Parts: sequence; C-alpha cells; structure tokens
Amino acid sequence: MGYSKVSLLLCFFFFAIGCTKNKCEEVIDQVYVYPEEAAFGKPFDEQIKMFKIPEQTLHCLSTDALIKSCLDYPKMSLIWTMSDLQAGSDKVYAMCNGFGELWGRGDKFQKLFYLYKQLDFNRDWQTYTDLENGMYIDNIIRHELIIAQYEILNDLTAPEKIELFQLALDNQKKKYELAHQIWGIAGMMTTCAILSRIMYLDKYQPLIEEYNNNELMLLNVAYILILDSDVVNKTMSLSEDYLKILKNK
Repeated sequence: MGYSKVSLLLCFFFFAIGCTKNKCEEVIDQVYVYPEEAAFGKPFDEQIKMFKIPEQTLHCLSTDALIKSCLDYPKMSLIWTMSDLQAGSDKVYAMCNGFGELWGRGDKFQKLFYLYKQLDFNRDWQTYTDLENGMYIDNIIRHELIIAQYEILNDLTAPEKIELFQLALDNQKKKYELAHQIWGIAGMMTTCAILSRIMYLDKYQPLIEEYNNNELMLLNVAYILILDSDVVNKTMSLSEDYLKILKNK
C-alpha cells in the first residue's frame, strides 16, 4: 500500500474518532451549573475561563437547557457596564461560549419565544420588594436582549415575525403604562429594539427615514440605547402602523 493511501486511511481513522467523541450519547436537559464557588476570589480572566461550558456538554445541551444556561451566565450583569446595551451584550456574549452555540441552533427562536411568553408583565408589582422587582425586570431584559440580536431576527419566518412583533408591542404598551413607577427609559430599551430592528431589517421606509435623520433613533436601533422618551413614543407609533402592514402581507 502506498504512503499516500496509508495517510488517507489514518486521516479517516482520526476523523472517525473525532466524530465519535463529538457525538452525544444523550441530550442533556439540565441547566449547566457554573463553578461559581470554585471561581470566587480568582482573577477575572481565570473566572471567565472557568465559566466556559465544556465542549462536549455544550453541544449536547438541549436548546431549552442551553438558553437557560446562557441566561444564568454568572457575568451577565456586565451587560450594564458599557456605554450601551449592544456593547454590553457583545462583551458578555463573547465571554460565554453558550451564545455561539445558541446562534447555530435551528429551534432557537421557537424555544426563546416560548420562554418569553411565560414572562408576566401584568404581575402585581406593588406586592414585591424593590429588589424582587429589579431582579424580575433584569430577567425580562435578558430575554429581550437575546431576542433583539440579529442572529435571532435574521432567521425569523413571516409567521414568527408577526407573532413576535405583536407580543413585543403588547409588552411595550404594558411597560409604557408603568414607565414612571417601574420601568423607566432603560427598562423599555430592549422591547423598542426588537420592534425597531424588525422594521429596520424589513426596510420599513418611515423607520428608515427616522434612522437616517434622527440620531436618537439610530442609537435605539444600532446600539439599543434610548436617551429621550420621544424615541419610545415614535417607535410605538411606527410599530402600530407596521403591524397592520405585516398582517396584511
């Protein structure tokens, strides 16, 4: 047997072993438990390494478990440490290898949307402490921030887009009613981002004109940053009109 044939056989052999190693014997439906206690007190860079989900576990997580593992990432609060939420999410998503895996899942939106629908925007906020409300709001924003990423929005089917747009607009209206008491402008940025980015991707002309001529709208779409409540009002108004167009397509 010639040298080249032996080499080819060896390559095939090692390729086959690699495939076997990467194959999941069973799907893991449990949320990944990060080694937070072990990482406590260690340098930041070392913690980030420790919080990487092992490759074999990562690929075998069900999409439900993967999403929840991403939402539970120990450094998720760093989304608030940058100049805007898009920069903050870019920073965190680069640290957590769960997101790269999530973007490649074919059922990512369906699973995310199911979880998003379970969130209660009509809860009796007054019966909870400020800390409890703050944690609940943060959880909602984590969900919306993931959904607002182009890795999700670019893959929507027409029915999925309508369903998401309707729910996001409904949720934005609920937020708006309690803007002063509960949400503030910061709490409405992610819902507005979902709505405005869908309109931007669809090249809805009134939104594109705002984007090109109003720097505040550009910040909303590109950076998930709202500096003026007028942008919230404009996004809601445009969304009302665009939802009618979506439903009539």
